[in-house]
Amino acid sequence: MASFEHLLQSRDVSDMLDEIASAEPAAYLRRCFAEACSTPALSPARIPEIALCAMVLDAILEERDYEVLEPELIADWRVHQAPAFRGLRELALAALRRAAGELAATEPETAGELEELRRRLAPA
Repeated sequence: MASFEHLLQSRDVSDMLDEIASAEPAAYLRRCFAEACSTPALSPARIPEIALCAMVLDAILEERDYEVLEPELIADWRVHQAPAFRGLRELALAALRRAAGELAATEPETAGELEELRRRLAPA
């Protein structure tokens, strides 16, 4: 699986996953995506958070493995919380589309990685 190095470079993914796990995970993702869609401008710190939340959602809904995610944690969420995540796909796609659009001119590699995540998450 692609590493999405531009999206997650110098980010502590473990700490970000801990934040998601310490909240109600589906609600955390919903809030992340909703804020990305509604805020006037996305901060540089928000982009990796959107990407990681999209990876988590994709890992749960599509059972894809990402090397940066903790397999045991994702497996637990797949078993115990998958229904709560199912309604988040469209909101996640909108957040990824917005983030990629904002970065297209200034950071094309990062925007391309966001588009790849969006393609993976999009319904077939």
